[in-house]
Amino acid sequence: MRKSILFCLSVLPWMGFAQDVNYGASDSLDVPFRFLDAAAVTAVRVQDRAPFAAETLEAEEIADRNTGQDLPYILRYTPSVVVTSDAGAGVGYTGLRIRGTDPTRINVTLNGIPVNDSESQAVFWVNMPDLASGTDDIQVQRGVGTSTLGAGAFGATISLNTLEMAEEAGGSMMVGGGSFNTFRTNLAWNTGRSASGWAAEGRVSTVMSDGWVDRASSDLSGFQLALNRAWDGGRMTYTLMSGRERTYQSWWGVPEVALNGSAEEIQAWGEANYYSQEQIDDLVQYGRQANYYTYENEVDNYGQDHQQLHLEQLVGDWRVSLTGHFTHGEGYFEQFKADDDLADYLLPEVAQGGDTVRSTDLVRRRWLDNDFYGGVIGAERYWKRARLALGGAWNRYDGDHFGEVIWARNASVAPGPGYRYYDGTGIKTDHSAFVRFIQRSRNGRLQAQAELQYRGVRYQADGTDNDQQVIDVPRDSATFDFLNPKLGLDYRLSNEERLFFSVAVAHKEPGRNDFIDAPPGLADQAERLTDFEFGWRRNTEAYAWGLTAYHMAYRDQLIPTGALNDVGAALRQNVPTSSRTGVEMEFGWQVSDAVEVGAQATLSRSRIDQFTEVIYDYLDYSTVEVEHQNTEIAFSPRVLWGGQLLWHAVRPGDATKPSLDLEWAMQHVGEQFMDNTGKAALLPAYTVSQLRASLHLPMAKDGKVIDRTRLDVWVENALDAEYSANGYSYSYFYGPEFYTIENFYYPQAGRHINIALTYNF
Repeated sequence: MRKSILFCLSVLPWMGFAQDVNYGASDSLDVPFRFLDAAAVTAVRVQDRAPFAAETLEAEEIADRNTGQDLPYILRYTPSVVVTSDAGAGVGYTGLRIRGTDPTRINVTLNGIPVNDSESQAVFWVNMPDLASGTDDIQVQRGVGTSTLGAGAFGATISLNTLEMAEEAGGSMMVGGGSFNTFRTNLAWNTGRSASGWAAEGRVSTVMSDGWVDRASSDLSGFQLALNRAWDGGRMTYTLMSGRERTYQSWWGVPEVALNGSAEEIQAWGEANYYSQEQIDDLVQYGRQANYYTYENEVDNYGQDHQQLHLEQLVGDWRVSLTGHFTHGEGYFEQFKADDDLADYLLPEVAQGGDTVRSTDLVRRRWLDNDFYGGVIGAERYWKRARLALGGAWNRYDGDHFGEVIWARNASVAPGPGYRYYDGTGIKTDHSAFVRFIQRSRNGRLQAQAELQYRGVRYQADGTDNDQQVIDVPRDSATFDFLNPKLGLDYRLSNEERLFFSVAVAHKEPGRNDFIDAPPGLADQAERLTDFEFGWRRNTEAYAWGLTAYHMAYRDQLIPTGALNDVGAALRQNVPTSSRTGVEMEFGWQVSDAVEVGAQATLSRSRIDQFTEVIYDYLDYSTVEVEHQNTEIAFSPRVLWGGQLLWHAVRPGDATKPSLDLEWAMQHVGEQFMDNTGKAALLPAYTVSQLRASLHLPMAKDGKVIDRTRLDVWVENALDAEYSANGYSYSYFYGPEFYTIENFYYPQAGRHINIALTYNF
């Protein structure tokens, strides 16, 4: 019987450990290098019996989850993961949180190389279209985890691996589509390994969708190439990944009144909040699917290219690796702005018939043009019961931020080519080194792991920002040096059962906006996290379960408090102490040859011990400060649970005959606060489900059975739940008698369908 998909999703972190039949056979860490993953991948991943909570999804599981939605949706049934989509259907701008940790705190690496934007520290999955189709496996670490590279390693990490090369020639073609005029296609190929050790592979992909939200369309394309040479004791891999996206903006969300208000209530709310009549009519007509933006070309248009060169070689008893990388990104988002001040764009006033015109309708483009490059070096040595890994990296980011006015209704001097109304730069260097040592006891029961990572960050920025504020962040004012120690123990109670405990420290520097928008000293302290993890795992031939308890203690965590700077930009502030505490449970059961069950659940509690909320009174622009104690951290649901039921409906004894799998999967996300005050800004709980049918038409080729043709059908949100997966909130006074909280939501699509037909050759 082929490997169970659902079972693996629940128990992959410990499945391999049950393969050892006795302690005498399991006490060796000396694994032949030819069976290991690429060195750049192993350097940032947890290995066997590591004392950290982690899940690994292999290619088969990824294929079952690859509906054509962005990569976060592949991970939604792993513990403590919540996903969301601006366009409502998983294509375009999507995101995820892990244990309530926001995307800027989740470290993402591609073949060991950082993907997080160096300045914002976020990951924009839309820049890597159809990435799941070219990924060999994905590891998700919850908590601090093992030492990794780049920004955002502050509560969770995601490691993507695309370096596996097929030894035999082949490929696949896929065409798919679904609701909301979604269409996708990809073509993948590989040459196999030649007699001289060369192998190559590639993929081209296209994904298009109108989106569920009105006008929230996406037009995505990309390609992926890899060239590999293997020789006795070493290998080289060059990879090139390129993505282009043009996405209509749906970043604004939908005001609460549009979810269930009458046309009269929407009209009144829109007028009070300075919406145009066109925008109000759109709210009335589309309700949950409304889009604030109405300009026909309100798009995000961006391209990104990743190049990597990986080298590794056995040198005596050491495996030595060297990686060089270069990423270039360039693009803009275009916006229509009504009645903006000419002075905000450094444009002169206009004299018309004796009047002075100081504002205009215009169209602007805000550009990013950035390069990220560097090198990584590593060395590993294995003994029978010990493993030593050393690594170091140096990376540099050069980013240009500038704005153009491409059309203005009232301007005495039309902006010419190359005109910029703001122009700023950002330069960030990130250098790090780590040492990791693993020791296993003589009888194999106990394994200890110790790590120490140093990370140094230098950031500087200058020029002008989009609000015409001068940017002056000298390098010496944004210098950070971090030491991140990690220590853990893993103990085997039996061949089927193990316990682990770890304590790990992580630090995180502020982002670009913290330096640029906040007054000096307000938000320039680094955040610190101490993560305590306890795990208990049991794996038998019929079932497996896991339990993880964690306590994540923060110092100086940066949170939004409602404060704004002098031009209205939101500020984050350090709060002295905060924490996340929870329990994660996983279960997998092979009920029979035909039926498998999986389940995951998280119960958690998050707290900010004390902070001061800032509320503005827009009658006289005064501020009101409110002290809060023991409040919940925003977007941290107390309850998360999910379950999957897989039925091998048709599974003949002859592996060359057709087979059919049916799966029911669901996830429940408890209610979440949308700010840190614990007031009425609440994102209601929801339960969403998925039905999958997979028809496999295999055949025998050269004595081997291959999955020649495959048809997948996914019914998303099968029970047609009406829910929102994300949102935001703000409050204000208008005089002492008027106080309001404005809540905005990102509603998600109701029942819809995706289909994919894949042919392997």
